[in-house]
Amino acid sequence: MTDTPEPRVIVGGRPPTPPEPPAEVIGLGESLLRLSPPGHQRLDHATGLDIEVGGAEMNALITAAGLGLRATWISRVAGNPLGQRVAAHAHAFGVRTHLDWDADARAALYFVEQGVPPRPSEVLYDRSGTAMRRLSPDTFDWKGLTSGAGAVLSSGITCALGAGPAAAVTALLSAGRGNGAVTAFDVNHRAKMWTWEQAVPVLRGVLPHVDVLLASRGDLLRLLPDAREDEGPVGLARQAIDAFGHELVVLRETDQLPGRRVATRVTAVTAAEEYASATYEADVVDSFGAGDAALGVLLAARLAGDDPATIVDKAAWAGAFQHTMPGDACQIRPSDVARRGAEARRILR
Repeated sequence: MTDTPEPRVIVGGRPPTPPEPPAEVIGLGESLLRLSPPGHQRLDHATGLDIEVGGAEMNALITAAGLGLRATWISRVAGNPLGQRVAAHAHAFGVRTHLDWDADARAALYFVEQGVPPRPSEVLYDRSGTAMRRLSPDTFDWKGLTSGAGAVLSSGITCALGAGPAAAVTALLSAGRGNGAVTAFDVNHRAKMWTWEQAVPVLRGVLPHVDVLLASRGDLLRLLPDAREDEGPVGLARQAIDAFGHELVVLRETDQLPGRRVATRVTAVTAAEEYASATYEADVVDSFGAGDAALGVLLAARLAGDDPATIVDKAAWAGAFQHTMPGDACQIRPSDVARRGAEARRILR
């Protein structure tokens, strides 16, 4: 025998309008197991390694999911326990996955020595033979996956994995734009993965599909065909808008202050306007993931309908906030964003 549900009482003769589902952000990229000696030890003297999971696109998606958006990570992953560990990381932070498992591939790894000034933190990559290296533009149904998405994102790190991944990034962004999504791309040049001579022709092929570009002044100097060394960052951003058709170019700057303190600010440039954030300082607990957190918050704010000045200020604040937490994953809560700009307090109670 089954229970009969109580009849639903409808006031005024109409059922209530269901709430709109949250916007969806979709990202394509490789995630890696991050292995670090405890504290600030060096790898050649380490007797143990702490495990985190990193990856630029994954980090940005975790940020967006933490702020209430639907987030989906697309990738090829090693079909072994290490790949399963990476997928579990996404699920633990509320990120859905659409994965192509490869039983013959290796999991991507990177090793990190956490430095303290004057010794920099240093990264050692181990990502040859990974599943994402075999990604092609035909691996996924990009049009179907991006249907209904509010934003899609990827980065130059994915493009550095090879011709197939770079073509897949273009396919994702093109399909996303065709479906009405905002397309976002972080140049994120990694000198240990490829040279600028290798990167420039590839990235110039991607950039015409990008609405929101995250880049540094140095990135723009290399990517623009006719950039002048004496041009300021805002002028270079407008040249990029003219050359590639971006709606917005986002310039993030971080200054090293005494000790482990940094100052972060963001400037966003359109064809006609520029918007500068406040400068936010932070004591660095971990150097990784700040730019990814800024991108995740920027997209969440844009999809929420915030004005441009608020969007860039939230992005700058998020980059500083991420420095205060261990690991790559940005664990920003909506209540954290609500306190942005408020008087700092050591304990909330």
